[in-house]
Amino acid sequence: MTPLRLRVASGLALAVVIVSAIVYLPVPYLAAFLLLLCLLAAREWAKLAGIVTRSGWLAYAIAVSGAAAVLWVALEDWPSAASTALGGGAGFWILALGAVLTYPRSRSVLLCKPAMIVAGIVALPVAWLALVQVAQAPDGPGLLIWLLAAAAAADIGAYFAGRRFGRRRLAPQVSPAKTWEGAIGGAIAILAWGVVGAAYFGGDLAASMPRWLGLTAVLLLASVTGDLFESAFKRARGVKDSGGLLPGHGGVLDRIDSVIATAPVFAVLAPVFLSP
Repeated sequence: MTPLRLRVASGLALAVVIVSAIVYLPVPYLAAFLLLLCLLAAREWAKLAGIVTRSGWLAYAIAVSGAAAVLWVALEDWPSAASTALGGGAGFWILALGAVLTYPRSRSVLLCKPAMIVAGIVALPVAWLALVQVAQAPDGPGLLIWLLAAAAAADIGAYFAGRRFGRRRLAPQVSPAKTWEGAIGGAIAILAWGVVGAAYFGGDLAASMPRWLGLTAVLLLASVTGDLFESAFKRARGVKDSGGLLPGHGGVLDRIDSVIATAPVFAVLAPVFLSP
């Protein structure tokens, strides 16, 4: 099987599993399933941060799980605290964008073990919380599928447009393979998906279209930031992939880096953009 076919096949298999979980699992079981994916990504994050022992990975998994448990309780009993956590998680990606824009000067931060350990304990559980909160909202399963598909659309559009038309490098210091043409392809794909969201969820298409496209444009920026931040993280560490669990894609973190960034942004901004 060619690398592209392997990438497509494994991506479709993962999509079927995730969509089935969203559609058929009650929220507590869906939360547990999403936490499992989060912990797989946490193991790869820990390795990138410099934790190389099994005991270290286990301790990191416990820390991430503990943070997720605290956020779960907050979501159920202290909604304002959960909202504050989501806002802080979204704000983290502003700092991450700064690290991307200033690379390689920011390399020392990305190589700082304590800083990146804490960053993962913030970013991963907050992204998990955001996905769970979206799942609990009215039309939650549909919105969650739309959100995950939006991140995938940006990745797929960028990948194929970059392969076909890529000439000018987007961020050569961070990821030489990414191009402006690929970024434009990703933008077109995710904005087209925003039109689908407006048509399906928005009711009055003329009234809902600007709000959905505005939200989708912000998600595009978050998606690119998540992708480039992980690229900078890996480049600072001198590795190509975060892992090898997903054939054709690399690690779990390689596949969900944009979701980790877009999920809290969507959870915070969707009520603002999409309220009648």
